[in-house]
Parts: sequence; C-alpha cells; structure tokens
Amino acid sequence: MIKFVKYLTAIALLASVSTVAGEKEAKVATKAECAASECTQKQLTLKIDGAACEATCAALDKVLTSLEGVKAESCSKSHVTKVSYDSAKVKPEQVFAAFKKAGVKVEGQQIELAVNGMACGSCSSKVSKALTKLDGVLNGSACHQSKKATVLFDPSKVKSEQIVAAINSTGFKVGEAAASAN
Repeated sequence: MIKFVKYLTAIALLASVSTVAGEKEAKVATKAECAASECTQKQLTLKIDGAACEATCAALDKVLTSLEGVKAESCSKSHVTKVSYDSAKVKPEQVFAAFKKAGVKVEGQQIELAVNGMACGSCSSKVSKALTKLDGVLNGSACHQSKKATVLFDPSKVKSEQIVAAINSTGFKVGEAAASAN
C-alpha cells in the first residue's frame, strides 16, 4: 500500500506544465519515465535537536547538499529540516550520516498521512491513542477536520508501515494520498 501511495504521489508531483509555442500543455510522467529515474525523488521531514541555531542549520544544509542529488532546508526556529533526495543516487542512511557528520542529533522523523473515515473528536482521539501506544512514536495526533494524522517518530524503533497498520487497526484507513510518507 505504501509503495502504491508513493507511486501515486510521485506521479502527481511529476505532473508539470510546459509552454509549447505559447500554449500550455500538461505533461504527466509515464510509468516508463518513472522507471528511468524521474520518480526517484524522496522527501524526509526530520525534527532536529532543539539546541540547533542558525549557524548549525546552515552548516547542516551545507553538509547535506554536498551529497549528490540532495536539497535541504533547515529552520532553526521550528527545528525541522526538510530533505529532498534522489534515491537513485543517495540512500537514507547517507542522509542520516550527514546529520551525524554535521554534529546534529535527529530527534525524529515526521510524516503526515491522510486518514479516511474520521468524523468527530472521538475518532481523532482513537487514532491519536493508537499512534502514541507504538514504541518509538514521540508524538502522534489526528484531526478529523483536516482528515490527517501527523506523527513524529524514531525511525530506528518504528517504521512508517507500522504506523499505517496502527491507524488501519482502529477501523479508519490511511487514504490513497498521503501528504508525506517515507
């Protein structure tokens, strides 16, 4: 399911508009183009140690962007770093090693998932409780109004697939379109 969601997300992200002789023409990547590495872009949203200042974040961005195919944006105020990388060129382990090289501690990874079926505060509470029961989840919350769950977790202790399974076990289902799942 996660691979399918990632595939759909990649297809949606690759939909682009190009100008041909003054006319706008929509272009959607085909499955063959995705296989040819156009759909290898991945994203990580990571919460970093609260002591990170602007200089530390700038140094972290420099170390991350020294990796081929990596773009990074760190914010010292929110303590969040967003990393986009080409999975054909860089593995997630290399991204995490770059954090260590920069002397920055990763507190957790954040994902946001679409959750179908939540209709009230009680529904949100049920999903949030299921999330926080998982070992390795640092913070988990769901909102029935936005139909989303936001989870901060330690990726060395729990995997995103386990988070999806926990949500699905409540009777609600992770939707076809996840805002950010890695």
